[in-house]
Amino acid sequence: MFELKNITKTFGNEVALQDVSLSITGGMNYIVGASGSGKTTLLRILSAMDTQYEGEALYHGRNLKRMTDHERAQLYATELGFIAQGFHLIDELTVRENILVPAYLKSEDQERRLNTLLKKLKIEKLANQKVSTLSGGQKQRVAIARELMKDPQVLIADEPTAALDAKTAHEIGELLSAIAKERTVIVVTHDTSLIHGKCSVFELDKGVLCKCNIADSISKHPRHSGQQNHLSLRSALRMACVTCRRQTGKLLSLVIAMTIAASCLAVNFSGILSGSSNEAFQELLEKQGNSVLNLTIVPSFMSASGTGQETPDAAQSVNQDISGLLEQYQDDSRVAAIIMDAPMDDMVVTLNGKDFIIESTHQAPVFNKMVAGKIADNSKHEIVLPQILVKKMGCTNEEIIGKELFFIGAVYNWDSGEPVTMPVSFTAAVSGVADTSYGIEYEGQVMEFEHEDSLFPSLAVMKDIYKQAEKKDPSFSFTIRPDSPEHYLEIYDELMAKGVVPLGQVELIRDIVGLKGAALAQTGISYTLIAVLSVLAALSVCLVCSLMRKKEYAVYQLSGYTKAGIATLTMVEYAGMFLLSGLLSVGAALLLSIPVWLVLVLSLCISAGCFVETCLISTHVNPLTALKTGGRG
Repeated sequence: MFELKNITKTFGNEVALQDVSLSITGGMNYIVGASGSGKTTLLRILSAMDTQYEGEALYHGRNLKRMTDHERAQLYATELGFIAQGFHLIDELTVRENILVPAYLKSEDQERRLNTLLKKLKIEKLANQKVSTLSGGQKQRVAIARELMKDPQVLIADEPTAALDAKTAHEIGELLSAIAKERTVIVVTHDTSLIHGKCSVFELDKGVLCKCNIADSISKHPRHSGQQNHLSLRSALRMACVTCRRQTGKLLSLVIAMTIAASCLAVNFSGILSGSSNEAFQELLEKQGNSVLNLTIVPSFMSASGTGQETPDAAQSVNQDISGLLEQYQDDSRVAAIIMDAPMDDMVVTLNGKDFIIESTHQAPVFNKMVAGKIADNSKHEIVLPQILVKKMGCTNEEIIGKELFFIGAVYNWDSGEPVTMPVSFTAAVSGVADTSYGIEYEGQVMEFEHEDSLFPSLAVMKDIYKQAEKKDPSFSFTIRPDSPEHYLEIYDELMAKGVVPLGQVELIRDIVGLKGAALAQTGISYTLIAVLSVLAALSVCLVCSLMRKKEYAVYQLSGYTKAGIATLTMVEYAGMFLLSGLLSVGAALLLSIPVWLVLVLSLCISAGCFVETCLISTHVNPLTALKTGGRG
């Protein structure tokens, strides 16, 4: 079945696997070893997710490294099931909907098989619950059921009991042993207590296969018809309906953004200009929030065509010395706030011996204003918390000020060119509480959102975090928030004179200042800017929504969806969004006396642009990074 010949895998100068050769013919198989021994790296090679190595990895005589994208998709769809460490279920979907993800690729009805698996794994009573509400053991059973829905020959599990208690871990171990009687099961684990019965054990030590205990295969591999699995248009429509029902907020925000962009463009192109345009422009800026005044200082960035003032036609790498700038501006009277982002995932904060899990959004922090206390003193271990997190911890804004909190989490170190997860922790006193809310307007109503992970630590805390993460680059990116558009331009010009290029909406701020003394003749320029900003906003919302679904797209890939299948699903989703945004745009056209045909054409163009942007993201997701399937161990 599996045959590995002289597999060697390196990460930079670090050897993860050294000349590993082994054969797996069936039954229950365990790959064991200490953390960092190369277990997960070997698993990725066996599951055809990693093809960058020396040597040969064969599955039924087929070279895994040389498989095409289509062949790999068929492998995932029918022959290989993969259970990752973090379960990797789609949180917005129910248990039933998660398990059915691979079934959409098959032509025959899978309801009977679904019901059988629900009963077999004892989760039939959970079928209509969202997986986000389940316990770890229940999620693991759902993950196993989803992979068994493929009826695969091989089931690969990466640390399937790592996040479970002892009793649940034992139950999952027994379940996998039972499954191994019918198909090949490969389990990567550091928990040797799982090993029992008739099984094969492969032990790794620092990337070297140091021990092999081979047992005779007893698996009865399921037979497959050889039929090519693909996502039909009908199945794509069914999936799109589920997505729209479960992810209404994301899709509706995109529909609203596309509608606004199409309407603004139609107003601009139709020549309907009035003296009220300046007020409309100011209103749009107010809706964007105070973040429009942000100046972001970074040690390096890649300029793009059209964004630089001196070399607008050439992309180039820009490195700049920003040392000392944070200290220079932290006490400047023109600066309302200096914002620093805690670059951590999987954060937990401890208050008075009680732990609170901070929900990760993987979005940039939003800072509107201080509601209590003050900005963190960069010379001390201080931090500003979002008021939503303070409320979650059961405190008032005034009570939390001065409290010593303990934070733990993880930081990615990219010094090697690959993301390496580094555990970090720090203690900080709460210096203040911030309003981190932002809103999305729809039909006159504003839906407000807040993120628990919008944390603003001091420079001292950031240095501590980067030291623990062993980052070589000591420079810290930060954002300056001037107290007015005029001071924004003053600070921007000062930085440019120092040879430092800050990132921000400089041209927009210049326009704001210029519009204060402009005549009505400048109204046309204002409307053009509104149109451009609206289109950029629609594309930005589309980008954010697509990036938030990267995990979902990775799950589709590992379920056997080809790039064409994912593109088909995306096309069906955008067809529905175009119909809705087109309908709303027609209503706006009638209210504003704009030609209906014009607003429909523009709505179609914007929808097409957003579709292309989403397709580029959804079809080029790397499951290794999107699902964060462990480290090199």
